[in-house]
Order: sequence, then structure tokens, then C-alpha cells
Amino acid sequence: MAANQHESSASTPKEQGKYTTLKRTSDIGPNFNFDAWNASQPETTIPVDEVRQSTSGISQPITAFPVEVFPPIIQHIIRATEETLNFPVDFTGTSILYAVALTIGNTNRVEVKAGWTETAVLYIAIVGRAGTNKSHPLTFAIQPILDRDKVTYHQYREQMKEYFAWQKLSKKEKEERGQEEFEEPKHHKFIVSDITPEGLAAVHYNNKRGIGVYVDELAGWFKNFNRYNKGNEQEVWLSNWSGKELIIDRKTAMSVFLPKPFIPVIGTIQPGILNELASDNRSQNGFIDRILFVMPDNLKKNGWRESEMPRTLIASYGQILTNLMEIPITLDSQEEVTPSIIRPTPEAKARLFDWVNNHNTTLCNQPSADDVAGIHSKMEVYVIRLALILQLLRWSCDVDNKDYIGIEAIEGAITLTEYFRAMALKINQIVKHATPLDRLPLNKRTLYDALADVFTTEDGLRIAAVHGVPARTFKRFISKEPELFRRLKQGEYEKLL
Repeated sequence: MAANQHESSASTPKEQGKYTTLKRTSDIGPNFNFDAWNASQPETTIPVDEVRQSTSGISQPITAFPVEVFPPIIQHIIRATEETLNFPVDFTGTSILYAVALTIGNTNRVEVKAGWTETAVLYIAIVGRAGTNKSHPLTFAIQPILDRDKVTYHQYREQMKEYFAWQKLSKKEKEERGQEEFEEPKHHKFIVSDITPEGLAAVHYNNKRGIGVYVDELAGWFKNFNRYNKGNEQEVWLSNWSGKELIIDRKTAMSVFLPKPFIPVIGTIQPGILNELASDNRSQNGFIDRILFVMPDNLKKNGWRESEMPRTLIASYGQILTNLMEIPITLDSQEEVTPSIIRPTPEAKARLFDWVNNHNTTLCNQPSADDVAGIHSKMEVYVIRLALILQLLRWSCDVDNKDYIGIEAIEGAITLTEYFRAMALKINQIVKHATPLDRLPLNKRTLYDALADVFTTEDGLRIAAVHGVPARTFKRFISKEPELFRRLKQGEYEKLL
């Protein structure tokens, strides 16, 4: 879709004051006219006043993923993946939010008040046991971005061939070709797999738009925390979420200063590992409160379906993300990115303030909210970020513009925020009621179960070796966990659970 199509729709934003719930259609092509198609579809609408009533004094938690907050074409994509590929709508919808956030990157920020801007950075954990289709919806959502990365990698490889060939030229040959200088090519990409701050710094420095971390097993992300510099890595991720500038020292190269870091994170995790996520003080320092969890109830593995996902629909989704990836970034005289600032309309801002002041603040101040106040306070940040994501997505689907945050985006963001609040409170209950044994990593829980109720250090070391736990780690384990072990005498211990 050409850029001028988006600009032409700016003066006539559609579907004012309502959500549109999409009905099925089968005539979608990669370059079809979103505007005409949206207008032709049968609609089920939810008036803004009705949504406002359901979220301002929210009486019931929102536990079903609110697909209706998306533009109609995205609703259709989410439903189609459920009907043909057995993708849970919660997983697909949340993964699409991540993909949109990543493609926005540092191109745009939303200003709530003078001096207060928010990015689209999200930290997301998709929770489900093995076999419940956690990874596939995520792969589907980011596939157009991965495809773009493949193209830019091949371009980078060809540019590096030319660069290496130039390096081999003599000074005279370079002068004869009029090519005395040749800047080393940079690899521009969106997705990274190196999740150490040092590795991210090198990539982000050359990708000022932003980079996204995608880890199939999220446990690998937080298990790296404090591996080398105790406390340092976790602080990097806390600062990145808050949009604070980062200075990352690297052992083998110069330090990197990132004045506007943009590194969203998404990954999957099994329910049995959730307690590991809350360990190492992460439930006390607010880190876990920064994560949007997706953990639908009664999730089961379904059998295969014969229906096929239309390839034209897949292509249309790719075009939607391409529209966002092609938004240019602006650099200042110091070659630093300067995001475009968009603001809520007066109506949208009034609605946002009403939700914060009359609903979310009340939840934060409840006497019983001490252990969940962090969750409620972070929702005030996420509602703004989700509004930015929905607004830019509406623009890319050609149902709105990107010059402001409209009432539809705010209402959708509030509904999404209430859904993620319900998920966070569910996770909080799981972590809160976990026993010391539940909080152990899986390998140590397995080892604990294998130990006799009373065992000697010698027997324990033998069992630990079978489970791949080093002797030093085992000795520290039995001496540093007073809630799990009691020393009866020299070389003999008793399990307490």
C-alpha cells in the first residue's frame, strides 16, 4: 500500500466511537484496498460508551483475549489462525502486538504530558505447557520481520564482499577507481538472538530504530542475569524497559552509549518454570511486574484440521507489517534518532485520565494491594504503550491516521490492559503460593525428589552426578537452603519437604 493512501485517510478517520468485530471473508489479496473492504463487511459494533462503562468501574476481570480491539483485518487473521492452525487467540493476538511494537521501534513516541513520553517497548511471556502451540503463533507473527532480515542479510553479505575486495586493492588502484574511502557496511536487522547486553549493544548501535529479542524459551533470558556481573545485566533490562539511556561497557571494543534504547522482548515459558522467573529478587524489585503474561485457562492440545490458512491472508499480514517497517527514522546532527511525537486527542486524553484517576489509582491504593501494587502501577505505563501500538496498527491497516492517538486506540488499550492485569494477577497467585521447592530450577527439583528423606553427602553426590549437577553446586545447594534441608550431623542431611 502506498504511503499516500495512508495520508489520504488521515482526514477521514473511520469507525469513530466503536469497535468493529470482523465477519469472515475469503476474497483477501496481498494488495487489496483495506478501506473498501472494511466498508463492505457486515459489522458487529460495540459503542464506545458501552466499552467505557465496562472498563471505568470494571466489575469483572477480562480473562478472554479481546480480539475486537484490533482493526477488522487483524481480527480476521487471528480468527483464521485459530480455525486452520489451532493457534490460541491469546497467543496470536499478543504476538502480533509484539511484532507491531518492534516494527514501530524508535520511529514514534506518544506524549502523555509535557516531558513525559512513552515508547512501544513490551516485555511478553507466553505461558503454556508443552504441546499447546506456544511457539508457532509467535513465529507466525514475526515471520514478515524475519523475512525482511533475510533480505537485508543477503544485501549486507554482498556489500561485505565488495568491502573485502576494496581492502585488497593497492593505494594506487583505489585512487584510480576514485574510491579511496569505503565505509564498512553495517548489518541492519530487527530480530536478535544474542541476549547479553554486550552483544545487544553492538547490534543496537548500528540499528538505531531498535532491535527485538525473541527467545523460544524465555528461561534462557533471565537465567543469563547476573551470570558475569552480579546485578548489572538485570539493571540493563530494567533501564531499557523504562526508556532510560544505557551505557554498556564491552571487553573487546569501545563502550556503547544508547540514548534511546528500544529492545522489546518476547518468549515462551512453561508453567512449571514461572517460579524461576520470580527468583533472584525479581518479584521484589519490580522486574516481574514489567512483564505482560499470557496464560489462557483450559489450554489443551487440539487435533489437526483440514482447513488451510489462505496464503493471500498471510501476504496481507506481511504487507501490514511492511507498512510499519517502512516508516523512516529521523536522525539529528549527532546521528541520534529523534522519534516523531504523537499526542492523544482531547477526547482520548480525557478518557485515559478518567481510567487512571477513577479506576487504576483506586486499585493501587487498596489496603490489600501491597503485593500487587507494582502490577497496577505498571498498567498505567502499558495502557499508553498499547494505545501507541494500536494507533499505528490502525494506520497501517488504513482505518485511521498516525498524527494522533484516537479514542478507539485508547479504548482498545484500556481493554487490553485489563486483560493483561488479569493475567498478571493470576501469575502473582501462582508465584505467591509457591513453596521453596516450587521456586527451584527444574534440575534441582528433580534432584531433590531423587534424594532419600535422609541421605549422606556421599550418596547425595552420587545422585547429583546422575542428574548432571556438579559436586560443588550440590554441596552449596544442601548448605544454602535451610527451608529444604536440615543437617543432622557431619555428612548427613534430612529433607524437610
